[in-house]
Amino acid sequence: MDQHLIVFMKVAQLKNFSRAAEELHMSQPAVSQYIQALERELGVKLLERTNKYVEVNKAGKIVYQYGKSILREYEQMQTLVSDLQNEPAGELRIGASYTIGEYLLPSFLALLQKDYSAIIPSVSIGNTEDIGSKLVSHDIDIGLVEGTFTHKQVISVPFQIDRLYIISSIGKSLLKKRITPEVLAAETWIIREEGSGTRKVVEEFFEKHHISPNRLITLGSTQTIKEGVEAGLGISLLSELTIQKEIELDRIRRLEFAGTPIQRAFYVMKNHHEFYPKALQVFENLVRRSQNSD
Repeated sequence: MDQHLIVFMKVAQLKNFSRAAEELHMSQPAVSQYIQALERELGVKLLERTNKYVEVNKAGKIVYQYGKSILREYEQMQTLVSDLQNEPAGELRIGASYTIGEYLLPSFLALLQKDYSAIIPSVSIGNTEDIGSKLVSHDIDIGLVEGTFTHKQVISVPFQIDRLYIISSIGKSLLKKRITPEVLAAETWIIREEGSGTRKVVEEFFEKHHISPNRLITLGSTQTIKEGVEAGLGISLLSELTIQKEIELDRIRRLEFAGTPIQRAFYVMKNHHEFYPKALQVFENLVRRSQNSD
């Protein structure tokens, strides 16, 4: 790997020659020489330097962006070559949307730890759009989401079917009524934020049944929505995974309505590559086997 690029990337990242030299276990003059040699090779200045700071200029930003891709591909090559002779190991960056991350992923991680203790997972939780964006920018290796995310470099494969129910507090007079679209429209609905896979299902449900709620409240977590429903703030549409405990404890109730429960798929997402690290492959297989064990 070209040491000049590695040195430049570290300086650009830290914006400081001394700190870059320390992390690279080099002297500061040596770092300066590497940067100057790279600038001579490219025929352009890459950094703007003063006594107080170091900033990448326009040319430097171009080199930095391509450099990230080059280093990422080099690291992946090392991993794939190492995989030929070794058991699955190393860091695996997993992204999960909220419902999956909070209610399914812990069991997947427990199985992974049991069978492949040398794989070290790191987890990012967000809504479906967040996880898709992280995958595209290579901030994660694999994503598990409850909505659809479309991008030319992303492969999505369903691994489990989920069901969503309309829920209400146990004290709602709504429980005694025949539930019609008009009755639902008259209620306050508590829904997830834009970009959420659950939010998209709710919006499609409204459109299909011609429901225009009188009032919408947007909350950023499923747990907060459940607490709002339980307190009588409004009604919602949530995954059965998220409401099982509250149903068992008789804190909330399902509402019977034609067309519910609504079914949707959970997806495994990954970037399209010819080769994948063993750690990613074993985790994906573990997740996809879950559909056969339900």
